[in-house]
Amino acid sequence: MRVHLVCPPPALEGPLDPPRHPPHYAAIVAAALRDGGHEVSITDQYGRTTDLGAVIAEARAKRPDLLLLLHSDYNRAHPTDVLEAVAGALVQGLPDTAVWGFGRLHEAAAKRAMERLPSLPGLLFDEPEFAAVELAAALAAGEEPVGLPATVRRVEGELVATRATRRDLDDSPVPAWDLVDPRTYDASPHQSSDGVFFPVLASRGCPFPCFYCEVQARPPYRARSVGSVIAELNAVHERYGVDRVFLADPTFAVQRDWTLEFCRRVADEGPPGLRWCCMSRTDRVDKPLLQAMADAGCDNVLFGVESLDPAVLRATDKQLDPTTVGPAIRAAQEAGLEVIASIMIGLPTDTPAGFLRTLRQLIAMEPDFAQFFVVQIPGEEVPDGGACTTDWGGSRFDFWGRVYVPESFAGADHLAALRRQAFRRFYLRPGYVRGRVGRMLKGPRRRQQVARLARGASIIAKLAVGRA
Repeated sequence: MRVHLVCPPPALEGPLDPPRHPPHYAAIVAAALRDGGHEVSITDQYGRTTDLGAVIAEARAKRPDLLLLLHSDYNRAHPTDVLEAVAGALVQGLPDTAVWGFGRLHEAAAKRAMERLPSLPGLLFDEPEFAAVELAAALAAGEEPVGLPATVRRVEGELVATRATRRDLDDSPVPAWDLVDPRTYDASPHQSSDGVFFPVLASRGCPFPCFYCEVQARPPYRARSVGSVIAELNAVHERYGVDRVFLADPTFAVQRDWTLEFCRRVADEGPPGLRWCCMSRTDRVDKPLLQAMADAGCDNVLFGVESLDPAVLRATDKQLDPTTVGPAIRAAQEAGLEVIASIMIGLPTDTPAGFLRTLRQLIAMEPDFAQFFVVQIPGEEVPDGGACTTDWGGSRFDFWGRVYVPESFAGADHLAALRRQAFRRFYLRPGYVRGRVGRMLKGPRRRQQVARLARGASIIAKLAVGRA
């Protein structure tokens, strides 16, 4: 059976602003289908075109029996207007093809997605690679996809959902990176010295309830076995020559014992010379754990801090003790890791003065890098004390969703201006520039570090004036 996957563009008009990360779940679903004996192809329009006609023409040229449209990937969802336009055009343009959507969503989120996408006859949710294989097998056998687990179907105008069955994530395949090449995506220079890394998921979901995070629409947190993760690391190394990966878990090191076992075993059983980076929380790490990560090849960790104001963190359900931030940054740096601190602008109950106070405190903690995001809400609920603007498509602030503006801020432009100010104040300090240049030029991989410094300087300059 011919199965074609479509990763839609981030927008259908305006300048193309692709995300930084490749469509990970599309590569996983493609690999599962190929392992199931199907002929599989992918149209990846993430960073190629906003021309809807080109998307349809390429899909039609594949002559698929089944077409799967990517609804959401990593921790982002495509804008609904883009998805509905693409879905409608695909259904019309390929009348003899079964067109379904797919994404890693829990059942309620999948139903909401189908309500917003009236052109789609069905959507695969939960762990979509397993549902995709079962759907393709049913269609290949000439059977109606009735009662298949982890599906929402439109039947006579009504949505009919079939619950997901629990599947072993160790049975998920190595992503088909030959069909979607991560090398065509540029990692941010603060995460990677050479601009390239392959994503690997050691776990899916996140156990923390932060209101602003699109991960809330996903099934609950689940971890793979250490052995299966190491097997994937070895596979991508052998197949694609990969020596650097991004452990793309929304929160790495949720389970301390799992993390220590992984660090011990990957050093002995993983690819030689493997380097990796990850995202975590300052309350899930300590000095021995960070040292174990560094010894196992980790060289960069991003901490989701968001704010250093306890009241603001409580209002966002972040459940983070801000007193853990400084010690975690110092412990990571002492272990030899680069540290990125992630901060959000415009959280509920925050104020411009409060954000600038967080910025001053963060600068005093001296992380190696910082990133600043304007808050965008993926869900329907709007916190009290603020309002949402209209959707901003693409990745103007890196995530998709409605921009949330607390009452104490003058509007979205005010938030954007504070973001520019934050980048200037953090990165353009003379002492920071001198220290950063010195560390990069004295460290290993000097040529890559020089190129990294040049890329980073260009990006920061654009961010500081609002052109990126």
